[in-house]
Amino acid sequence: MTDPIGAAERYKEITGWIGDAVQEMREQDAERGVVLTTRLEDAMESTNEMLTRADESMSRIDDWWQRAVGELFHERWMQVTPLPRPDTSVPPRPLEFYEAEVERAYGALIDAIRRRGILPRR
Repeated sequence: MTDPIGAAERYKEITGWIGDAVQEMREQDAERGVVLTTRLEDAMESTNEMLTRADESMSRIDDWWQRAVGELFHERWMQVTPLPRPDTSVPPRPLEFYEAEVERAYGALIDAIRRRGILPRR
């Protein structure tokens, strides 16, 4: 039984299919590349926003610490240490929660100092 299509024509047909498949794969890869590039850009933007927010939070925390140190500056009996390192054993919560906790602790410190008569009452 002989093939009605010659070998050369059959070869051209097969290489045409392969060429079409390769072109389709390239188009799909290009589409995937656009999607992945967009996702990567979004992830990088989110990461930069998160890092900026973390820097702002650390600045706020440092400000509260410096205020507390300033309030205790004249108390020679008290040894004031540098800002402690973050406690990594606490449960993860939004930064706002921890910032509020630091502010609350500062307020409690000031109240305690005033009750003890270390600072003048305002």
